[in-house]
Amino acid sequence: MSKRKLLCILFALIMIAMIALAVAGRSRFPVVNKAVAAIVLPVENAINYLGRVGDVAGDGMRSLRSYWRALTVLQSENEQLKKDNDELRYANLATAAIYAENHQLRELLAYKETHEDQITVAARVIARNFGDLHESLYINAGENKGLRREMAVISNGALAGVIDEVYGGYAKVLLITSPRCRIGGRVLRASSRAVGITTGNGSIDGMLLMEHIFREASIMKDDIIVTSGFGGNHPDNILIGKVISARLDSVGLLQEAVIAPSANIDNIEQVLIVTGFTPVEKIDINDCGGQAK
Repeated sequence: MSKRKLLCILFALIMIAMIALAVAGRSRFPVVNKAVAAIVLPVENAINYLGRVGDVAGDGMRSLRSYWRALTVLQSENEQLKKDNDELRYANLATAAIYAENHQLRELLAYKETHEDQITVAARVIARNFGDLHESLYINAGENKGLRREMAVISNGALAGVIDEVYGGYAKVLLITSPRCRIGGRVLRASSRAVGITTGNGSIDGMLLMEHIFREASIMKDDIIVTSGFGGNHPDNILIGKVISARLDSVGLLQEAVIAPSANIDNIEQVLIVTGFTPVEKIDINDCGGQAK
């Protein structure tokens, strides 16, 4: 090997050793340190920058994954809350329906217990005449339960109508708010006892009209009207409603009164039909002895 090559190799080894010592920080060689710094620092800065970028990117990816995970959990929780809310709403509706039905059944039971002289049959409303909600409805009892025309139909402890048509397993009820329904009524006040005919007034307010009341008869606001029983088709003392106002009729010879029905006509679901009762005794005015017949 020539002397020149040997010197070059020796110089290269010495430089490598000095650079290694400078990088390791064990020796101070100003010139070499500058050269090392000029080469190593940019590379180190680049590596550090890429590391920071990687950390930021990693944090970003972790943040993005966390966001999507939180969003998925939130959507799942919202769906569950919506489902729970729907179930709660349906449960509330079912509870309200059961409460309303039980309330009507309790009222019918109370009527039955306080009118032991009457034979009644329970029935459920199965349809309404949607042409006129104040006209008629249908119940799931008919000839199979002994129903006949003109029998009284009770709801909310009050008169709701009369049987209009009877079929095998169902019947049509003519509501008291119908102008076709005419029921004998009287004032439930000891100092009055005025009588008349109650019928639907044909308006959408659901009021009744009590007609053919004697001009001299005493009838006033808030009087209670019950069935008179004089026609023989219905028991007496069934609640009809309360007087809203009274006046002379258009001719001026008789009185008439506007009556608010006590039965909740728009929300009837359960009814009682009076199939038997003791009729009011009729007096023969031609019998001088005044004996009952």
